[in-house]
Amino acid sequence: MKCKFYNLCFFFVLFSGMLLHAQERTISGVVTDESGPLPGVSIIIKGTTTGTETDFDGKYTIKANTGDVLVYSFIGMTKQEKTVGTSNVIDVVMEADNVLDEVVVVAYGTANKETITS
Repeated sequence: MKCKFYNLCFFFVLFSGMLLHAQERTISGVVTDESGPLPGVSIIIKGTTTGTETDFDGKYTIKANTGDVLVYSFIGMTKQEKTVGTSNVIDVVMEADNVLDEVVVVAYGTANKETITS
């Protein structure tokens, strides 16, 4: 009787690990802006170091669990966050960030050509 109980517990532990692993799935999609696909967009699962990048056509794939938050970031674009739901496809349209339009010029001093080249 005791042996059957231990065998039952062993199989329960063995199969529960498989069920937990089965919740992870592959999410794919395309990241675009108003002019078309964006290559090189970083996609990271929030709170982890797991991530990927879009390819030349703006396409990506990443393994994530339901409820994970995907963070999309690209230079010159507003960072976006999307929660993984029941769909395996998440397409994102990035919006331009106006911060890069500002230019700050700072002058610390002048130098003559003679002093630089000797």
